[in-house]
Amino acid sequence: MDEVQKSLIEKEYAHLKSIYFNSAYFGPSPIRSKATILAAMERELDPSFYAYDDWMSISEKLRIKFATLIKTSPDNITHSTSSSDVVNIVANGFIFEKGDRVAAINKDYPSNILPWMLAERHKKFVFDKLDLGSVVVPTPDWLEQNLKPQTRIFNMSYVAFDTGKKIDLSSIGKYLKSKNILFVVDATQALGGLEITPEELSYIDVLTVSSYKWMLGPYGHAFAYFSQKAQDQIYHLNANWILSPNSKQVYNLLDYTTETLPGARQYDRGQAANLLCSGCLEGSLSFLLEIGLSSIEKYNASVRDYFLANYPKEKYNLVTPLEHMANIVCLKAVAGDSIVLEAELKKRNIDVSVRQGNIRLSFHVFNNNRQVDELIKALDI
Repeated sequence: MDEVQKSLIEKEYAHLKSIYFNSAYFGPSPIRSKATILAAMERELDPSFYAYDDWMSISEKLRIKFATLIKTSPDNITHSTSSSDVVNIVANGFIFEKGDRVAAINKDYPSNILPWMLAERHKKFVFDKLDLGSVVVPTPDWLEQNLKPQTRIFNMSYVAFDTGKKIDLSSIGKYLKSKNILFVVDATQALGGLEITPEELSYIDVLTVSSYKWMLGPYGHAFAYFSQKAQDQIYHLNANWILSPNSKQVYNLLDYTTETLPGARQYDRGQAANLLCSGCLEGSLSFLLEIGLSSIEKYNASVRDYFLANYPKEKYNLVTPLEHMANIVCLKAVAGDSIVLEAELKKRNIDVSVRQGNIRLSFHVFNNNRQVDELIKALDI
Protein backbone atom coordinates (compact mmCIF):
# COMPACT_ATOMS: atom_id res chain seq x y z
CA MET A 1 0.00 0.00 0.00
CA ASP A 2 1.48 3.36 -1.00
CA GLU A 3 1.75 6.51 1.11
CA VAL A 4 -1.20 8.18 -0.60
CA GLN A 5 -3.47 5.26 0.34
CA LYS A 6 -2.15 5.19 3.91
CA SER A 7 -2.74 8.92 4.27
CA LEU A 8 -6.29 8.52 2.96
CA ILE A 9 -7.00 5.72 5.45
CA GLU A 10 -5.66 7.78 8.37
CA LYS A 11 -7.91 10.66 7.32
CA GLU A 12 -10.96 8.43 6.99
CA TYR A 13 -10.45 6.81 10.42
CA ALA A 14 -9.09 9.60 12.60
CA HIS A 15 -12.48 9.60 14.36
CA LEU A 16 -12.06 6.14 15.95
CA LYS A 17 -11.85 6.59 19.72
CA SER A 18 -10.54 3.10 20.52
CA ILE A 19 -7.85 0.77 19.25
CA TYR A 20 -10.36 -1.19 17.25
CA PHE A 21 -9.78 -4.87 16.45
CA ASN A 22 -13.45 -5.76 16.17
CA SER A 23 -14.65 -5.51 12.55
CA ALA A 24 -15.91 -9.10 12.80
CA TYR A 25 -18.49 -7.65 15.20
CA PHE A 26 -19.24 -4.27 13.61
CA GLY A 27 -17.16 -2.48 11.00
CA PRO A 28 -16.70 1.27 11.55
CA SER A 29 -17.67 3.39 8.57
CA PRO A 30 -15.19 5.85 7.04
CA ILE A 31 -15.71 9.51 7.89
CA ARG A 32 -16.89 10.22 4.34
CA SER A 33 -20.05 8.29 5.23
CA LYS A 34 -20.99 11.10 7.59
CA ALA A 35 -21.13 13.50 4.66
CA THR A 36 -23.14 11.14 2.47
CA ILE A 37 -25.56 10.42 5.34
CA LEU A 38 -25.97 14.13 6.07
CA ALA A 39 -26.71 14.77 2.40
CA ALA A 40 -29.34 12.01 2.53
CA MET A 41 -30.75 13.50 5.75
CA GLU A 42 -31.15 16.85 4.02
CA ARG A 43 -33.38 15.10 1.49
CA GLU A 44 -35.32 13.39 4.29
CA LEU A 45 -35.85 16.71 6.04
CA ASP A 46 -36.90 18.50 2.87
CA PRO A 47 -37.79 16.33 -0.15
CA SER A 48 -39.19 19.31 -2.04
CA PHE A 49 -38.93 18.77 -5.81
CA TYR A 50 -36.91 15.57 -5.31
CA ALA A 51 -37.17 13.90 -8.71
CA TYR A 52 -38.65 10.41 -8.61
CA ASP A 53 -36.03 9.11 -11.05
CA ASP A 54 -33.19 10.40 -8.86
CA TRP A 55 -34.62 8.74 -5.78
CA MET A 56 -35.39 5.41 -7.41
CA SER A 57 -31.97 5.25 -9.10
CA ILE A 58 -30.11 5.16 -5.75
CA SER A 59 -30.30 1.39 -5.34
CA GLU A 60 -29.10 0.83 -8.90
CA LYS A 61 -26.08 3.08 -8.42
CA LEU A 62 -25.11 1.12 -5.32
CA ARG A 63 -25.70 -2.17 -7.15
CA ILE A 64 -23.24 -1.05 -9.82
CA LYS A 65 -20.63 -0.08 -7.21
CA PHE A 66 -20.87 -3.46 -5.50
CA ALA A 67 -20.77 -5.30 -8.83
CA THR A 68 -17.61 -3.35 -9.69
CA LEU A 69 -16.10 -4.35 -6.35
CA ILE A 70 -16.45 -8.08 -7.08
CA LYS A 71 -16.01 -7.71 -10.86
CA THR A 72 -19.37 -8.98 -12.06
CA SER A 73 -22.47 -7.66 -13.83
CA PRO A 74 -25.03 -5.57 -11.90
CA ASP A 75 -27.60 -8.03 -13.25
CA ASN A 76 -26.22 -10.58 -10.78
CA ILE A 77 -26.59 -8.37 -7.69
CA THR A 78 -29.50 -7.96 -5.30
CA HIS A 79 -30.17 -5.81 -2.24
CA SER A 80 -31.32 -7.59 0.90
CA THR A 81 -31.52 -6.91 4.62
CA SER A 82 -29.26 -9.66 5.97
CA SER A 83 -27.47 -12.87 5.05
CA SER A 84 -30.27 -14.79 6.77
CA ASP A 85 -32.80 -13.23 4.42
CA VAL A 86 -30.71 -14.18 1.39
CA VAL A 87 -30.48 -17.80 2.55
CA ASN A 88 -34.24 -17.73 3.16
CA ILE A 89 -34.73 -16.68 -0.49
CA VAL A 90 -32.79 -19.77 -1.56
CA ALA A 91 -34.41 -22.12 0.96
CA ASN A 92 -37.94 -21.12 0.01
CA GLY A 93 -37.49 -20.34 -3.67
CA PHE A 94 -35.41 -23.28 -4.91
CA ILE A 95 -37.35 -25.87 -6.91
CA PHE A 96 -36.95 -29.03 -4.81
CA GLU A 97 -38.09 -32.53 -5.72
CA LYS A 98 -38.99 -35.32 -3.33
CA GLY A 99 -35.88 -36.79 -1.71
CA ASP A 100 -33.66 -33.76 -2.30
CA ARG A 101 -31.18 -32.80 0.41
CA VAL A 102 -29.40 -29.65 1.58
CA ALA A 103 -26.15 -29.70 3.55
CA ALA A 104 -24.39 -27.21 5.83
CA ILE A 105 -21.71 -27.45 8.49
CA ASN A 106 -22.89 -28.02 12.05
CA LYS A 107 -21.88 -25.10 14.31
CA ASP A 108 -21.74 -22.66 11.38
CA TYR A 109 -23.25 -19.21 11.96
CA PRO A 110 -27.06 -19.35 12.50
CA SER A 111 -27.70 -17.46 9.24
CA ASN A 112 -26.58 -20.59 7.39
CA ILE A 113 -28.53 -23.04 9.55
CA LEU A 114 -31.84 -21.62 10.78
CA PRO A 115 -33.44 -20.84 7.36
CA TRP A 116 -32.87 -24.46 6.31
CA MET A 117 -34.20 -25.85 9.60
CA LEU A 118 -37.40 -23.87 9.23
CA ALA A 119 -37.89 -24.63 5.54
CA GLU A 120 -37.33 -28.35 6.22
CA ARG A 121 -40.51 -28.33 8.30
CA HIS A 122 -42.46 -27.92 5.09
CA LYS A 123 -40.98 -31.28 4.02
CA LYS A 124 -39.51 -29.85 0.82
CA PHE A 125 -36.14 -31.49 1.46
CA VAL A 126 -33.95 -33.14 4.10
CA PHE A 127 -31.43 -30.90 5.85
CA ASP A 128 -28.08 -32.42 6.84
CA LYS A 129 -25.92 -30.66 9.44
CA LEU A 130 -22.48 -32.17 8.85
CA ASP A 131 -20.02 -32.50 11.73
CA LEU A 132 -16.42 -31.78 10.76
CA GLY A 133 -15.03 -34.02 13.49
CA SER A 134 -11.24 -33.97 13.36
CA VAL A 135 -11.20 -32.27 9.94
CA VAL A 136 -10.06 -28.63 10.09
CA VAL A 137 -12.03 -27.40 7.06
CA PRO A 138 -14.02 -29.22 4.36
CA THR A 139 -12.10 -30.43 1.32
CA PRO A 140 -13.37 -32.05 -1.89
CA ASP A 141 -12.39 -35.49 -0.54
CA TRP A 142 -14.25 -34.83 2.70
CA LEU A 143 -17.32 -33.67 0.81
CA GLU A 144 -17.17 -36.76 -1.39
CA GLN A 145 -17.33 -38.91 1.74
CA ASN A 146 -19.93 -36.90 3.66
CA LEU A 147 -22.41 -35.40 1.20
CA LYS A 148 -25.34 -37.74 0.76
CA PRO A 149 -26.85 -38.66 -2.60
CA GLN A 150 -29.46 -36.19 -3.88
CA THR A 151 -27.74 -33.22 -2.19
CA ARG A 152 -28.78 -30.23 -4.25
CA ILE A 153 -27.33 -27.34 -2.19
CA PHE A 154 -24.27 -26.87 0.03
CA ASN A 155 -24.18 -23.74 2.21
CA MET A 156 -21.16 -22.55 4.23
CA SER A 157 -19.37 -19.50 5.60
CA TYR A 158 -16.23 -18.47 3.73
CA VAL A 159 -14.58 -17.50 7.05
CA ALA A 160 -15.86 -18.95 10.34
CA PHE A 161 -17.08 -16.32 12.80
CA ASP A 162 -15.77 -18.07 15.93
CA THR A 163 -12.43 -19.52 14.81
CA GLY A 164 -11.43 -17.46 11.76
CA LYS A 165 -10.92 -20.60 9.64
CA LYS A 166 -11.09 -19.92 5.90
CA ILE A 167 -12.18 -22.47 3.30
CA ASP A 168 -10.70 -22.87 -0.19
CA LEU A 169 -13.49 -21.51 -2.38
CA SER A 170 -12.01 -22.71 -5.66
CA SER A 171 -11.37 -26.35 -4.77
CA ILE A 172 -14.72 -26.78 -3.03
CA GLY A 173 -16.52 -24.84 -5.75
CA LYS A 174 -14.99 -26.96 -8.51
CA TYR A 175 -16.05 -30.14 -6.77
CA LEU A 176 -19.61 -28.95 -6.18
CA LYS A 177 -19.93 -27.75 -9.76
CA SER A 178 -18.82 -31.17 -11.01
CA LYS A 179 -21.65 -32.71 -8.95
CA ASN A 180 -24.20 -30.08 -10.03
CA ILE A 181 -24.65 -28.97 -6.41
CA LEU A 182 -25.53 -25.31 -5.82
CA PHE A 183 -22.82 -23.56 -3.78
CA VAL A 184 -24.14 -20.92 -1.35
CA VAL A 185 -21.40 -18.91 0.38
CA ASP A 186 -21.78 -16.51 3.30
CA ALA A 187 -18.89 -14.04 2.94
CA THR A 188 -19.98 -11.74 5.78
CA GLN A 189 -16.75 -12.40 7.71
CA ALA A 190 -14.58 -12.01 4.63
CA LEU A 191 -15.57 -9.65 1.83
CA GLY A 192 -14.31 -6.13 2.40
CA GLY A 193 -11.30 -7.39 4.30
CA LEU A 194 -10.59 -10.02 1.64
CA GLU A 195 -10.98 -9.98 -2.10
CA ILE A 196 -13.04 -12.61 -3.90
CA THR A 197 -11.46 -13.15 -7.29
CA PRO A 198 -13.39 -13.64 -10.54
CA GLU A 199 -12.16 -17.25 -10.63
CA GLU A 200 -13.48 -17.93 -7.12
CA LEU A 201 -16.77 -16.21 -7.94
CA SER A 202 -17.17 -18.39 -11.03
CA TYR A 203 -17.62 -21.43 -8.76
CA ILE A 204 -20.17 -19.75 -6.48
CA ASP A 205 -23.90 -19.76 -7.20
CA VAL A 206 -25.11 -17.50 -4.36
CA LEU A 207 -22.78 -15.19 -2.45
CA THR A 208 -24.14 -13.17 0.45
CA VAL A 209 -22.49 -10.50 2.59
CA SER A 210 -24.00 -8.41 5.37
CA SER A 211 -22.77 -4.86 4.85
CA TYR A 212 -22.10 -3.83 8.45
CA LYS A 213 -18.94 -5.82 9.19
CA TRP A 214 -15.90 -5.92 6.90
CA MET A 215 -17.81 -3.93 4.26
CA LEU A 216 -17.85 -0.98 6.71
CA GLY A 217 -21.46 -0.13 5.92
CA PRO A 218 -24.76 0.13 7.83
CA TYR A 219 -26.61 -2.48 9.86
CA GLY A 220 -29.79 -3.75 8.20
CA HIS A 221 -28.42 -4.20 4.70
CA ALA A 222 -26.82 -7.04 2.73
CA PHE A 223 -25.72 -7.55 -0.86
CA ALA A 224 -25.98 -10.87 -2.66
CA TYR A 225 -24.68 -12.29 -5.91
CA PHE A 226 -26.84 -14.78 -7.84
CA SER A 227 -25.26 -16.61 -10.76
CA GLN A 228 -27.39 -17.18 -13.84
CA LYS A 229 -27.70 -20.83 -12.84
CA ALA A 230 -29.06 -19.79 -9.44
CA GLN A 231 -31.49 -17.33 -11.01
CA ASP A 232 -32.79 -20.09 -13.27
CA GLN A 233 -33.48 -22.39 -10.29
CA ILE A 234 -34.69 -20.02 -7.56
CA TYR A 235 -38.08 -18.34 -7.70
CA HIS A 236 -38.66 -14.94 -6.14
CA LEU A 237 -41.59 -15.33 -3.77
CA ASN A 238 -42.15 -11.78 -2.54
CA ALA A 239 -44.06 -9.26 -4.59
CA ASN A 240 -43.43 -5.56 -4.14
CA TRP A 241 -43.98 -2.60 -6.41
CA ILE A 242 -40.28 -1.69 -6.63
CA LEU A 243 -39.57 -4.97 -8.47
CA SER A 244 -42.04 -4.18 -11.24
CA PRO A 245 -40.61 -2.80 -14.48
CA ASN A 246 -43.49 -0.31 -14.28
CA SER A 247 -41.97 1.19 -11.12
CA LYS A 248 -39.50 3.00 -13.34
CA GLN A 249 -42.19 5.54 -14.16
CA VAL A 250 -44.42 6.81 -11.39
CA TYR A 251 -47.27 7.29 -13.88
CA ASN A 252 -47.46 3.55 -14.66
CA LEU A 253 -47.80 2.09 -11.15
CA LEU A 254 -51.34 0.82 -11.69
CA ASP A 255 -50.42 -1.17 -14.77
CA TYR A 256 -50.16 -4.32 -12.65
CA THR A 257 -47.74 -7.05 -13.64
CA THR A 258 -45.92 -9.84 -11.83
CA GLU A 259 -42.98 -9.45 -14.17
CA THR A 260 -39.84 -8.11 -12.52
CA LEU A 261 -36.84 -6.01 -13.32
CA PRO A 262 -34.11 -8.09 -14.99
CA GLY A 263 -31.62 -10.43 -13.35
CA ALA A 264 -31.14 -10.72 -9.60
CA ARG A 265 -33.13 -7.51 -9.11
CA GLN A 266 -36.12 -9.86 -8.81
CA TYR A 267 -34.92 -10.72 -5.27
CA ASP A 268 -34.46 -7.10 -4.11
CA ARG A 269 -35.91 -6.22 -0.74
CA GLY A 270 -38.65 -3.64 -0.63
CA GLN A 271 -37.63 0.01 -0.24
CA ALA A 272 -34.04 -0.64 -1.29
CA ALA A 273 -33.65 3.09 -2.01
CA ASN A 274 -33.74 3.85 1.74
CA LEU A 275 -32.04 7.25 1.84
CA LEU A 276 -30.11 7.00 5.12
CA CYS A 277 -28.98 3.40 4.68
CA SER A 278 -27.97 4.16 1.11
CA GLY A 279 -26.08 7.25 2.21
CA CYS A 280 -23.90 5.20 4.53
CA LEU A 281 -23.40 2.51 1.88
CA GLU A 282 -22.32 5.09 -0.66
CA GLY A 283 -19.54 6.22 1.67
CA SER A 284 -18.25 2.74 2.50
CA LEU A 285 -18.40 1.43 -1.07
CA SER A 286 -16.60 4.44 -2.52
CA PHE A 287 -13.87 4.03 0.12
CA LEU A 288 -13.41 0.31 -0.58
CA LEU A 289 -13.31 0.95 -4.32
CA GLU A 290 -10.80 3.76 -3.94
CA ILE A 291 -8.37 1.65 -1.88
CA GLY A 292 -9.12 -1.63 -3.71
CA LEU A 293 -9.88 -5.00 -2.14
CA SER A 294 -6.61 -6.52 -3.36
CA SER A 295 -4.60 -3.79 -1.61
CA ILE A 296 -6.73 -4.10 1.52
CA GLU A 297 -6.26 -7.87 1.67
CA LYS A 298 -2.48 -7.59 1.37
CA TYR A 299 -2.30 -4.81 3.95
CA ASN A 300 -4.53 -6.66 6.43
CA ALA A 301 -2.34 -9.75 6.08
CA SER A 302 0.79 -7.71 6.84
CA VAL A 303 -0.71 -6.29 10.07
CA ARG A 304 -1.99 -9.72 11.08
CA ASP A 305 1.41 -11.32 10.41
CA TYR A 306 3.14 -8.64 12.47
CA PHE A 307 0.88 -9.62 15.37
CA LEU A 308 1.51 -13.34 14.87
CA ALA A 309 5.26 -12.81 14.90
CA ASN A 310 5.22 -10.86 18.18
CA TYR A 311 2.35 -11.86 20.48
CA PRO A 312 3.23 -13.72 23.75
CA LYS A 313 2.96 -17.28 22.49
CA GLU A 314 3.70 -18.83 25.87
CA LYS A 315 0.51 -17.27 27.24
CA TYR A 316 -1.91 -18.00 24.40
CA ASN A 317 -2.79 -20.94 22.21
CA LEU A 318 -3.52 -20.06 18.59
CA VAL A 319 -6.97 -21.39 17.68
CA THR A 320 -7.02 -20.30 14.03
CA PRO A 321 -4.90 -22.64 11.86
CA LEU A 322 -2.14 -20.73 10.08
CA GLU A 323 -2.79 -22.53 6.79
CA HIS A 324 -6.50 -21.53 6.88
CA MET A 325 -6.21 -17.97 8.22
CA ALA A 326 -7.75 -14.77 6.87
CA ASN A 327 -8.27 -11.50 8.80
CA ILE A 328 -9.56 -13.07 12.01
CA VAL A 329 -7.16 -14.47 14.61
CA CYS A 330 -8.61 -16.38 17.56
CA LEU A 331 -6.63 -17.08 20.72
CA LYS A 332 -7.27 -19.03 23.91
CA ALA A 333 -5.43 -18.00 27.07
CA VAL A 334 -3.36 -20.78 28.61
CA ALA A 335 -4.56 -19.57 32.01
CA GLY A 336 -7.39 -17.21 32.81
CA ASP A 337 -10.85 -16.41 31.52
CA SER A 338 -11.48 -14.83 28.10
CA ILE A 339 -14.34 -12.66 29.38
CA VAL A 340 -12.10 -11.23 32.11
CA LEU A 341 -9.38 -10.59 29.53
CA GLU A 342 -11.85 -8.82 27.24
CA ALA A 343 -12.79 -6.52 30.13
CA GLU A 344 -9.13 -5.83 30.88
CA LEU A 345 -8.48 -4.93 27.24
CA LYS A 346 -11.47 -2.60 27.33
CA LYS A 347 -9.91 -0.74 30.26
CA ARG A 348 -6.90 -0.18 28.01
CA ASN A 349 -9.18 1.17 25.24
CA ILE A 350 -8.71 -1.93 23.05
CA ASP A 351 -11.90 -3.25 21.48
CA VAL A 352 -12.08 -7.02 20.73
CA SER A 353 -14.69 -9.78 20.93
CA VAL A 354 -15.05 -13.12 22.68
CA ARG A 355 -16.75 -15.89 20.71
CA GLN A 356 -17.21 -19.46 21.96
CA GLY A 357 -14.58 -18.81 24.63
CA ASN A 358 -11.99 -17.51 22.14
CA ILE A 359 -10.51 -14.02 22.07
CA ARG A 360 -11.32 -12.88 18.53
CA LEU A 361 -9.08 -10.27 16.91
CA SER A 362 -10.06 -8.66 13.61
CA PHE A 363 -7.35 -6.93 11.55
CA HIS A 364 -8.69 -4.39 9.08
CA VAL A 365 -7.37 -1.61 6.89
CA PHE A 366 -7.46 1.13 9.57
CA ASN A 367 -5.23 -0.88 11.96
CA ASN A 368 -1.46 -0.47 12.04
CA ASN A 369 1.61 -1.97 13.70
CA ARG A 370 1.69 0.73 16.37
CA GLN A 371 -1.79 -0.33 17.49
CA VAL A 372 -0.72 -3.97 17.37
CA ASP A 373 2.15 -3.14 19.75
CA GLU A 374 -0.40 -1.74 22.23
CA LEU A 375 -2.50 -4.88 21.87
CA ILE A 376 0.52 -7.12 22.48
CA LYS A 377 1.48 -5.15 25.59
CA ALA A 378 -2.04 -5.54 26.93
CA LEU A 379 -2.08 -9.28 26.22
CA ASP A 380 1.26 -9.77 27.96
CA ILE A 381 -0.16 -9.29 31.44
